[in-house]
Formats: sequence, structure tokens, C-alpha cells
Amino acid sequence: MNGIEKTQPNIFHIHIDALEMSKELYDYVTKELRFYDSDFNGHPEGYVHFEPKRHMTLKLDTKEEYIEVWKKLESYTKAKDLKGYLEAEYIPIDDFIPYNEYRDIPVPFKIKRRRLTGEKNEEFRQTEIHLTMDKDKSHPDLLKKLLDSGLYGAYLPKDRGTFLVLTIQGFVKDIVQLCSVLKKYIEQSGGAYSCTIKEERAINYKLYGINETQLPEIAEEINYLT
Repeated sequence: MNGIEKTQPNIFHIHIDALEMSKELYDYVTKELRFYDSDFNGHPEGYVHFEPKRHMTLKLDTKEEYIEVWKKLESYTKAKDLKGYLEAEYIPIDDFIPYNEYRDIPVPFKIKRRRLTGEKNEEFRQTEIHLTMDKDKSHPDLLKKLLDSGLYGAYLPKDRGTFLVLTIQGFVKDIVQLCSVLKKYIEQSGGAYSCTIKEERAINYKLYGINETQLPEIAEEINYLT
């Protein structure tokens, strides 16, 4: 087995991240809009985590499809039906990283995180990285190093096993550079099985019953060590 993963760059994602969600809204988005459940299933012990109770996904090929679905979703969703947020994303990067044997190489960065403030340009993250790999087939020392570096994680069940999704959100000016550095590090260190790296650029969002300070932490500062 080589752990090859399918990638889908240059498409659009719409997510519903919910702490609470009515059956009426769930039925509408699954039956009418064709969202599917992509719920996380826990997180690495001993680390701060931010995964929502319910995570739903729709992938769309074109901007026109995204606009059409977003309008329907936003029009239908009411505060009584959702506590959480809607987000739409464009995926400029979705790369597969082939597996190599693990090498004990230090992570070349350290991330300091903070909450959004809700002030101008602080209402929602601009972009994020998802580094995803098979939890059980990837090297445990690599996973620990990445979590200790300031990436935060959640477990995502798939039909072929449980995957660890490592994430950091923030501003484009910070995250784009980090994405490149992180990909190069995984290629050099090895140990990541069925691994992909995505950048997911936020293009729309709407909050229901929460505020900006309750959203996942973003990168406040990234210190490059080499």
C-alpha cells in the first residue's frame, strides 16, 4: 500500500460548524442541498482543541454553484435552528505528500496562537491549513512534534481508518508562507502516511449565536527556527 490520497484543488467548500442544530435545518441541508456529515471524533489528549460538535460539508466545482448554494443556505438558516457558523472556502492548494520513512528532524517553526478580537479585520480568519494523515500509520513522534509546534488537531474517521487533521488559521500573509514551509518539512522528515496539505481560503461566513472570540484560535506569531 502506498497511501495515495485524492486531491481536489481549485474547488469550493461550504461547511456548517454547529454546537447545536435543529432537525429541520439538518434535513434541509442533507436532502435539498446535499451536504454530508464529516464530523470529527475527538482530539489528541493533552492539547487545546476547537472541533465543533457537528461538521457538515459540501464540495462544489464552480463559483456559480457556490454562489447559488450559499444564497439558499443563508436564506434558509435561522438563529433558532443553528448555534455555530457557516463558512465558504476556496481551495487554492490541495497537495498529496508521498510517504517516506521517518527521520528525526526538528520542526522548523513555533506558532503562538490567540483568539480573534472581533475588531476590524478580526471578525473571521482569512485562511487556514489542514495537514491530514492516517493517525495509526503515521509516525507517533512526528504527530507529537507537530502538535507541540502549535498546530491543533482533531480526529476524522474515514472508511479506511482514523485520520488526524492538523490545523492553523490566520492571516494570508502568515499562513501562505507557513504552508510552504510545512509541506517541505513533511517531505524531508517523512513519517506521514496518506498525507495531504490544503490551504482553505475563507470567502464568506455567517455566525449564529456565537461571537468571534468563540471561534478557533489563529496564529498570532510564527517563529521560524532555521
